[in-house]
Amino acid sequence: MSERRLRGLGASAGIAAGPAAVVREAGYESVGGGPDEERRALAALADVAADLGAAADRLRERGFEEEAKILEANRLMAEDPSLTAAVLERASAVGAVAAVRAACEHHAELLEALTDSVLAARAADVRQLGLRAERVLTGARAPADVATGCVLVARELGPADVAELPLGIGGIALAAGAATSHAAIVARSLGVPMAVALGDELLAVADGAFVVLDGDTGVLTLEPDLNTIARVGAASERALRQRGRQAAARALPAATIDGRPVRLLANASSPAEVRVALDAAAEGIGLVRTELAFLEAAAWPNEAEHEAALTPVLSLLDGRIATVRTLDFGADKTPPFLSGIDTRGLALMLEHEGALSDQLRAIVRAGAGTQLRVLLPLVEEAAQLRRVRALLQDALEAAGWRGAPPALGAMIETPQAAARATEIALEADFLSVGTNDLVQYTLGLDRELPLATARAAADPAVLAHISATVVAARRVGIPIEVCGEAAAEPPVAALLIGFGVDELSVAPARVDEIRVVVQRLSAEAAAQAAGLALSAGSAAEALALGEALLDERDDERGQVAHGGGGVFA
Repeated sequence: MSERRLRGLGASAGIAAGPAAVVREAGYESVGGGPDEERRALAALADVAADLGAAADRLRERGFEEEAKILEANRLMAEDPSLTAAVLERASAVGAVAAVRAACEHHAELLEALTDSVLAARAADVRQLGLRAERVLTGARAPADVATGCVLVARELGPADVAELPLGIGGIALAAGAATSHAAIVARSLGVPMAVALGDELLAVADGAFVVLDGDTGVLTLEPDLNTIARVGAASERALRQRGRQAAARALPAATIDGRPVRLLANASSPAEVRVALDAAAEGIGLVRTELAFLEAAAWPNEAEHEAALTPVLSLLDGRIATVRTLDFGADKTPPFLSGIDTRGLALMLEHEGALSDQLRAIVRAGAGTQLRVLLPLVEEAAQLRRVRALLQDALEAAGWRGAPPALGAMIETPQAAARATEIALEADFLSVGTNDLVQYTLGLDRELPLATARAAADPAVLAHISATVVAARRVGIPIEVCGEAAAEPPVAALLIGFGVDELSVAPARVDEIRVVVQRLSAEAAAQAAGLALSAGSAAEALALGEALLDERDDERGQVAHGGGGVFA
């Protein structure tokens, strides 16, 4: 048979080739109860407990004691006598699968109703136990069970599913999903190639069939011919050499050839992403996305829930920069309990000051051992910062904080905020430009393609807002970072440095690449190019100015590290 191609959307750059590991949705038929179903249910819970215990042991061996404690607590829940009794009672009537599902949901609801916030926060863990046990009973494969080197094939994944994938996973191909989803954000952070929206035909792929995934163009090739395999092999070899050269540059400071330092940080939401960032010698985290842990929440997360989500991430940043963004709910990040809202970001949080105060107290407690910075999303005016600073002070007093308070930063993400940048800067300790939203609000661009959005940040209208924000920060004497996707797009990053941005925060897998961009750049030449870009006729013209700044001697630069159009353009 000749090769076939499924076309979707590129969500995370890179190329992968290997056997497909198909994760199919669990399904079951209603069965009767009886002793056999009781035994099956108990055996499934025992298997889950054993798996969690083994996973905890592996984490301890790698030095991840806190994460191991979390899994041990989940193992104990799987062995809880009250849960097993509830499962047995139901299994005798409705069968093992339905019994596990109903009993775990019932226990989760009981936990959520408790006044003890720490216990209430464990409801999600009980539901996850139920899902694991259902997979055991139905024989459904879990995403985390996929072998290294495979291309995971599924209908859709959540961000936690991606974060738990084994190191060395080849790539991810999804029938549904969006390139702007949070699962895609995590995949980009970890450097895992990913394509989405490939269609239901993808789910007919045979388990173990050899496939080629191009995360740049969103193409999955089935039954690739020898020509395609040779092209992919050559691209992979180039990528390996490129990564080696970039990693070698970690020994040198992130500074331009004329001596201007640029702080390199990473965007993260999970311990796995933080580890990738630190391995790449990032100086810390420039954006901790806190909302990803609560996208399925049934109510505003409380202080204990926030602290439980943040501690595993921030504990890895001992003494380093930790920039924690408050909840950025709204638009494509709306949990069920906020369905139908129009307000977004900080404005939404200020309508619910109690929820914001809960989060601020958790941030202060979880970030006590770091160079903590608190970042506010979608800031509209200076008065908002004054309100939050008062709430932050209350949180610091409640925690018994000693020393200087954490820096309070404002995200500039709309043209209106850029126009008020000086007013906002006077109330802030640092500014952060979120280019993803700034591009959308300035150009009305559909953000379905992350790479297109990143390159669209070079549009002169967007650059004008960025330039105005940098000028405002300079006028007031505070630092400014860029934390959107554009910071990891080399020609755009070059222009950002030309405007005078102090910090670039990028996906962890892109830290090495952007360090090399900084090291090859003349800050003086970049400033001249940035000035010209403001009067360019289009984003393409401005991008050309950025490209011209970069050393072209390495003709492999860009062909692999950031796609260069992919293998199947």
